[in-house]
Amino acid sequence: MRRTRLFAVVVLLIMVIGTASAFADDVLGVWKIIDDKTDKPTAFVYLYMYSGKLYGRMIATINKDTDVIDDTIAIKKKLADELAGSPPMCGVDFVYELQPKGKDWKGTIIDPKDGKVYDCTIKRDGSKLTVRGSLRGTGGLLGRNQTWLLSGSYELPRDFILPNPASFVPVIPRKK
Repeated sequence: MRRTRLFAVVVLLIMVIGTASAFADDVLGVWKIIDDKTDKPTAFVYLYMYSGKLYGRMIATINKDTDVIDDTIAIKKKLADELAGSPPMCGVDFVYELQPKGKDWKGTIIDPKDGKVYDCTIKRDGSKLTVRGSLRGTGGLLGRNQTWLLSGSYELPRDFILPNPASFVPVIPRKK
């Protein structure tokens, strides 16, 4: 009886760990951010796991006038002036500490352009993510959605070397 119970617990743990891992893999990787007002791409983000939580690091930005990548995590020309320390825009972990809640991910997102912090919910639907930033404490009622499209290195400049997320250590940005 004890062996059967122990076996059942071990099997259950393996299933839970496997499900959580598969769920995380579902959103990991490179995503192209689409502006919710212009429907044009604005940046690329790398979603990665660190200590069991989901983070998103800006790896490239797109010029709104030319639709060409104008900054990358390797170049770091633009600064996030509204964040403490004015870090380079590419390299900012602007999505942070998301945890799975049902089929969604919930945590925090900061707008690196103005330093405003929002609750964040991410939902996957095929090759796109719906990323909702909402006023803190409103339960997601007051906010807006962005669409992020599954992407990859094929959409980045030829000389761009996709960073290894295993080397990422998140730095939580703060408003000035």
